[in-house]
Amino acid sequence: MRPKPHPLKGLPELVEAVAQTDLRSWTQAWLDKDAEDLAVHLWAQGTDSDWLWCLGLPLLSRAEQAITASQRTLIGLSALPGCGKTTFGEWLTAASDSLGFAIQVISIDDFYLPAAEMDRAMAGNPWAVPRALPGSHDTALMVECLSRWKQGASVTFPRFDKALRQGRGDRSGSIRCNADVLIVEGWFLGCSPLGAGDHLNEGSSHLRNPLTIEELSYRELIQDKLASYQRVWDEIDTLWQLAATDFNAPMIWKRQQEQAMQRDRGTGLSDSAVSAFIRMIQTAIPAISFELDQASVVYDIDPDRRFRQIRVNL
Repeated sequence: MRPKPHPLKGLPELVEAVAQTDLRSWTQAWLDKDAEDLAVHLWAQGTDSDWLWCLGLPLLSRAEQAITASQRTLIGLSALPGCGKTTFGEWLTAASDSLGFAIQVISIDDFYLPAAEMDRAMAGNPWAVPRALPGSHDTALMVECLSRWKQGASVTFPRFDKALRQGRGDRSGSIRCNADVLIVEGWFLGCSPLGAGDHLNEGSSHLRNPLTIEELSYRELIQDKLASYQRVWDEIDTLWQLAATDFNAPMIWKRQQEQAMQRDRGTGLSDSAVSAFIRMIQTAIPAISFELDQASVVYDIDPDRRFRQIRVNL
């Protein structure tokens, strides 16, 4: 995965911010570390090299900056389902190990409520999805764990396995974290309730089928649920976002993701459940809520999972 001869728009500015050097020197420094060979087996065939050179390595440079400063840093990674953030997280973990960086990647979904509680919390939603909505996570536990970790403690995080209970998922063990840098990812990470001047039906122009009365009503409930996540977002030191240029892209991504789970693990959601999940992603939270003004770095990503530009606010 060689770097492209013409860098993505915004990359020079990002490199200067996270590594305090110019793009050419930074690129050569990573080439000297054999960056192209870092956990190369975890990249899917055909993955664009920008995932390495424009996202992976800059994020590692930002982490190295925090490690050098001996400052525990929580980095948020916000991206819609299916775009590749989970696989990217696996690559980050493996690459960090190879480099000797104490970095750990978790998901807000590791903090899903226990099965019985989650079933009660999700009961009655118009998409009949078993999880993923705001309100399905233990936000108090998230705040406690993240806050204690930032204060220097060694913390135990729960783990969640989406393949359990016929694809409905359940908690599955735990993992100890004493890392110097923690990266937490989630599909609505950083989203806030609508402002006073916004309307519930805003941000719906992408929908092929308009919002139903039930969906609009549940949107209002989700706004209340989102408010409880703000304490979690407040723990994040810097937020990076993969912003879909087409809000319908999860239709493609999620189906590909489920096909891979069926192939690799022999289990997953049914076609009807996948369709319901996609509809939930498209309708549960207004699209304008994903315009994260507080994000330090935003990558515009198209339906083919290719980056179009980087917007830097560091």
